[in-house]
Amino acid sequence: MNQHRHPAHPRKRSPIPWVILAVLLVAGGVVLVPRILDKDTADDPAPVAASEADPMLTVIGKCDPVKRGLKLSDKNRKLTVNGSGKTFPMGLDEPAMTCVMDTLEVPGALSSRMLSTVGADGRLEGEWPGYTAVWTNDPDKGLDLTITRVG
Repeated sequence: MNQHRHPAHPRKRSPIPWVILAVLLVAGGVVLVPRILDKDTADDPAPVAASEADPMLTVIGKCDPVKRGLKLSDKNRKLTVNGSGKTFPMGLDEPAMTCVMDTLEVPGALSSRMLSTVGADGRLEGEWPGYTAVWTNDPDKGLDLTITRVG
């Protein structure tokens, strides 16, 4: 007669090796995947202008976080800049105004012209690639500027 042998107690395998393997795979994925993905972008940084989704919005957040002298309108295409002056101190101070000029890449000759304008000069205009500007500058009232994105 053939009798089938059945062990009295089936041998149970410990789940610990599988748990350790799963933990190691997850930890390796968490560490290695970001490094692999970042390797492609680290060698080829995007230009500053391309990385800024909207330079006009960037100016607001970077140069006037308390919203005292900048206002966007016309679907974020027009930036109104209110500079501070002797009799009208509310508005952007000199460092904030420099921030606006630098962030929007206003050419140095044009920003110098804006800052050196006097009230008797009246309303002046200028442009640089992608933008036009209209301004008045009076020591008492400050530099008031409207920058419009073109194109």
